[in-house]
Amino acid sequence: MAFWEAVRTTFAEIWGHKMRSGLTLVGVVLGTLAVVVMVTMIEAIKVMVWEGIKGLGYDGVMFISQRAPQTPLERKKVQFSNGLAISDVNSLAAWGSDYDAVAALSVLDTIAKGGGEERRVRVYGVTPSYAEVRNRKVSSGRFFDARDEAARRRVAVLGAELAEAMFGSSDPIGREIRLGDAIFRVIGVEARIGNNQVNDGGSGRREMNGVLVGLQAFRAYLRGGDRIALLMIKSSDETHFSAVQSETERLVRRAHHGVSDFHVENVADEIFKAEARIREMLRNWTIVMAAIAGISLLVGGVGIYSVLKISLAERLYEIGLRKAIGASDRAILLQFLVESTSLSALGGLLGCGLGVVVTRLVSGSFEAGLPLAPLGLVLGISFAVAVGLFAGVFPSLSAARLTPVEALRG
Repeated sequence: MAFWEAVRTTFAEIWGHKMRSGLTLVGVVLGTLAVVVMVTMIEAIKVMVWEGIKGLGYDGVMFISQRAPQTPLERKKVQFSNGLAISDVNSLAAWGSDYDAVAALSVLDTIAKGGGEERRVRVYGVTPSYAEVRNRKVSSGRFFDARDEAARRRVAVLGAELAEAMFGSSDPIGREIRLGDAIFRVIGVEARIGNNQVNDGGSGRREMNGVLVGLQAFRAYLRGGDRIALLMIKSSDETHFSAVQSETERLVRRAHHGVSDFHVENVADEIFKAEARIREMLRNWTIVMAAIAGISLLVGGVGIYSVLKISLAERLYEIGLRKAIGASDRAILLQFLVESTSLSALGGLLGCGLGVVVTRLVSGSFEAGLPLAPLGLVLGISFAVAVGLFAGVFPSLSAARLTPVEALRG
């Protein structure tokens, strides 16, 4: 009963001193608003950054590219190597023990015509495993498979931006596109690569403006030859990237008859290091934003402390009278603590409500929206109540320790 009576008197005090209570609540409301919005923004940024990095398709991936032999002995032996070729895909897939998938890629710049549009594009001849290695998805249709590859079917997957540029809002699936002198049927549209927050420079943008076709169809209808531009391997053994790289170098050198006319780029390890730097950067942002929100709440706490001190001075006679008729120190302490925490809790609830409104208003500025973080609401309310409790301890103790004579004299 004493607790609910303290709550009742708290709201009576708030209602009786509307201006003073309102000004006090402003600090708590703004502090809680800062916590909710900043936590939500940090969580949204984290989601966008990690989804963007994953969308680039570099996790666990190594690139193998052609290069000139480095030593006189290798230059003499270069005729024994066929360079990077389609046969290397089968060799790595058969010999490698730590590979999830192996893919090959060749490129060609040509003129593409379709949907009444004509533009110069980059055509990627890739094996079906390219989708697995580079984590590529389609937004509509499908990716070509092993049967398309074996039959050299003239089917194509358009980059997201090329599909929009050529066919606009209409569905390109089943439509025809001319690449050079060959006509291909569109069977899929590739999903966007990365996002506005994370991209890999020009390569991802070029692929979204390019066309993917099967490597065998690429060789048959666009450019022949066994040579390829790039080999790609994917390994899920992220803890032993260096060992996987060493094994890859050994296997490719074996396939090339001992000639080191290639270069292995451990992209996965570079991404792993970049992710560590991003985590540190996000952690620093979190600390800075938490400090800003904490300062805002601290200002609200100072306001609550000031109001309670004023309320204590105004209610000395009431305190003395209650003590004179038998009120305990604990009852007086509880009353003022409940007043401070109730005031801060009310401000926290108002701040959370305002935070929900603000996040809804600014969500359109974020590519993936700005979903409200429940953690922000929990922290906002918790911090507001904690600040109110902390700010009310000293005034509450001061009121509880007064003797009836001191209080009545005051």
